[in-house]
Amino acid sequence: MTAEGQPRTGADLLVRRLREYGVRHVFGYPGGPLTPLYDALYREPAVRHVLARDEQGAGFMADGHARATGRPGVCIAVCGPGAFNAATPVATAFSDSVPVLLLNGQVPSRDPRSGYYHENDQLSAFASFTRGQFRADEPGEVVPALDRAWAAMTEGRPGPVLLDLAGKALWSKAPETALPPLPPAPKPRPADAKDIQALARLIAGWRRPLLMAGGGVLTAGAAPLLAQVAERLGAPVFHTLMGKCAIPSAHPLAAGLPWRRGTSDASDMGPNMSPLFAEADGMLAVGCRFTQVTTGTWALKPPRSLAQIDIDPAEFGRHYPVALGVHADAREALAALLEALPAGRREPWAAAGPPREPWAMYGMDLPARIRRALPRDAVVVADVTQLAYRMIVDYPVYEPRTFLHPAGMVSMGYGLPAAVGVRAAFPDRPVVAVMGDGCFQMTGMELATAVQEKLPVVVVVINDRALTLIKAIQHRRYAGRFIGVDLRNPDFPTFARAFGVRAWTAETEDDFEKALREAVDSGETALVEMRVNNPRA
Repeated sequence: MTAEGQPRTGADLLVRRLREYGVRHVFGYPGGPLTPLYDALYREPAVRHVLARDEQGAGFMADGHARATGRPGVCIAVCGPGAFNAATPVATAFSDSVPVLLLNGQVPSRDPRSGYYHENDQLSAFASFTRGQFRADEPGEVVPALDRAWAAMTEGRPGPVLLDLAGKALWSKAPETALPPLPPAPKPRPADAKDIQALARLIAGWRRPLLMAGGGVLTAGAAPLLAQVAERLGAPVFHTLMGKCAIPSAHPLAAGLPWRRGTSDASDMGPNMSPLFAEADGMLAVGCRFTQVTTGTWALKPPRSLAQIDIDPAEFGRHYPVALGVHADAREALAALLEALPAGRREPWAAAGPPREPWAMYGMDLPARIRRALPRDAVVVADVTQLAYRMIVDYPVYEPRTFLHPAGMVSMGYGLPAAVGVRAAFPDRPVVAVMGDGCFQMTGMELATAVQEKLPVVVVVINDRALTLIKAIQHRRYAGRFIGVDLRNPDFPTFARAFGVRAWTAETEDDFEKALREAVDSGETALVEMRVNNPRA
């Protein structure tokens, strides 16, 4: 029986198990087959439900929550249209190896032509972008299915999973037996001692080494060890899009992205690559996928001797030949490597990067203005917009997990809902979403979630009346034959005020910084519109 004397249902078991796993927030949108789950959430005050305005928003909230905390995020969607609305966030989490659990209320029948509304075979539909797909048809199957889903989500390389919950599994009375104890938490994969010794010997032969830090460094909590390895070797540290927070920007060995300027489609990037890659004689890549944007469509040419540490051996040699691959958790491998390396520190063989002019946007250095307006521990969620790519290059970060970006799937509309998910995790830290006008119009209704759920975030909207990155491609490659890229925008401050959200408009750098400071200091959900003149608008 529940505390209120209600019969214990499969939904009650599910919520109790989520609580045991440490889940304190779930992000969702209700639907008919989900009502037993929502009733169970009503009776469990330790797990707070955050009501999104769309299942896509709920999925991005769970993703942002997971990226900022390092713990799994949980979202809820009804089968059929709800699940497929959540498909983009789930695919985004899969691309960037983020642990997200999608709980899905399902129809009773496994026959996709049974006649129930919402019927579909979403287990098959989600198979290509989840780490696992699970289903419970009876209340006694709920906890075992959740345990299997949790293991698939968190063991090895993390990623999203789908758990289908048939109506009967949720509303039927559950067996009055004690829940089994939680399965033991997965242990990080240790590095093979022989691999570490071989890696240490390989590195000993490098006189001009580099490090490349990917998202796997942050996933493993290995950022401090990465800095120690860099200092031991005197090696400049580059980062991928997902690895931006792997080393503090102020560290003398932080070299930033492999490139300082990017093109709108990551093509023709060879001249933009750092000269250090040509000068180095070896590179150790840690938790790194060598994706298109990081490498400038693989214009990056790493040193001849390349070693990789990765939790997923499928990444070894995927894009570049490797001299050695170490299959291990990044923290385990770097700790073992420090033990195997000589104790003394090498002098850095090259400066990580001389002072450089910022990558200006319309003649303005907005990343510097944002940095000055925010405390060191503020979390920035950068959507898919021109300013975001400037910030990936020029925005200084000081702590892990304080800069989030949907790097692999490049999902527009990520910023605002992900920021809400971050704020739920960190109610006392400023959270700022940086969005373009196109991105904001995809998920701007989630302002209502931020207000209703009292999860204040600040949204920066760059208003240049265009889908700027695509328009730039049309300018470069198609002689300025613009189609489908010009926007007739609403009055963004008026839109925000309709939700009771404070709003500012700026047109200069000084006014922008002042408005952002005031918005952050207000402690409320706020919108700062930066109007810029697009020369190709």
